[in-house]
Amino acid sequence: MSKPYDFAVQKAAIAGRFEKDYELTIKWLPQYIEGFSQAMKNIELDWRKCNFIRDAQDAIPESYGVYCFSTKLGKPFADDLHIPLYIGKAAQQYLSERFKDYLGEAKSIKGRKKVVFMLNKYRNRLVFWWAELPRIHVDAVEEHLLMCCQPPCNEFIPSRNKHWGKAF
Repeated sequence: MSKPYDFAVQKAAIAGRFEKDYELTIKWLPQYIEGFSQAMKNIELDWRKCNFIRDAQDAIPESYGVYCFSTKLGKPFADDLHIPLYIGKAAQQYLSERFKDYLGEAKSIKGRKKVVFMLNKYRNRLVFWWAELPRIHVDAVEEHLLMCCQPPCNEFIPSRNKHWGKAF
């Protein structure tokens, strides 16, 4: 049974107030990262990025693909050190449309709890990464990326057995 939706917590996150920080846990599974090219038949991902801000929306292409939200760790860490927070796909919509959806979800009282938290808590350090793909590959690539690092703001992580059993 799922917990009741807490609109007060959601309103606070939208306003940028956080009662306490969530402890975010990422699973990093190097065996799946190393086996990615074999499992995905040598699909190469050409990652691009921009800061997740409204002014960047014109830089996002009208094409299908996968995307990842990350946060820059900031000082005292190196400027290019990031933690992946969420992985998604644009298979039914273009990447540009998904980007705009997230701009709206950041202020949505009915948005996904972890996503609204991520979009607001890390708004000054959030980076949107994307890789364009033929639509036919988008679902499988997203599922395999989720298996590689299981980011903390994703609700659903696919079964390893279903997707990786034949790869090894």
